[in-house]
Amino acid sequence: MSELYRLLRFGVFELNLDLEEVRKSGSLLKLAPQPFKLLAMLASRSGQIVTRDEIQQQLWGSDTFIDFEQGVNKCIKQIRAALGDNADNPLYIETLPRHGYRFLAPVRMKMIPAPPPQVKDASSGLLANVSGEVRARVQGVSAPPGFATPPRDVEANVTPELDSSPSSALPSRRWLWALIVLLIVAAIVAYLLLRH
Repeated sequence: MSELYRLLRFGVFELNLDLEEVRKSGSLLKLAPQPFKLLAMLASRSGQIVTRDEIQQQLWGSDTFIDFEQGVNKCIKQIRAALGDNADNPLYIETLPRHGYRFLAPVRMKMIPAPPPQVKDASSGLLANVSGEVRARVQGVSAPPGFATPPRDVEANVTPELDSSPSSALPSRRWLWALIVLLIVAAIVAYLLLRH
């Protein structure tokens, strides 16, 4: 069974909790790890108040010796900048003075299959996403039982460099057949010469 990624979606944004990525309309945004974790924490509890104490415990821990107030404020500022949010008229993160924060947008959770692992093609040196099933087909064998393959609705992304369609393998097969025919003709000629 293939690995699944957990996504949180709100508006035009998508958080991949497993890859720690934020995307806006499919484009990757830059967000440091700590602000990402805070955003994920707030978005996963959409509509609820998340206190500063909870944030400190979950993201920094009780034994971390930093200026927590400044750290949280900096993270919130980075998150708002990434989302294009405004503290005075928030769409996503509402500040509740002396309490904490509340994520305002409705959030949907979705599970998607992880892409197949990257495989390096020895002949071209290029990387390609190839599923186990496609790799097995390229090598001309069926996938062994229990071999992880993606669900049927997920297309494998195979670059042309790894394509082993009959047209790309044709020249090497022609040489093999020509060699076999040549050996058969030579054997027949040798047989006839020895017989006479």
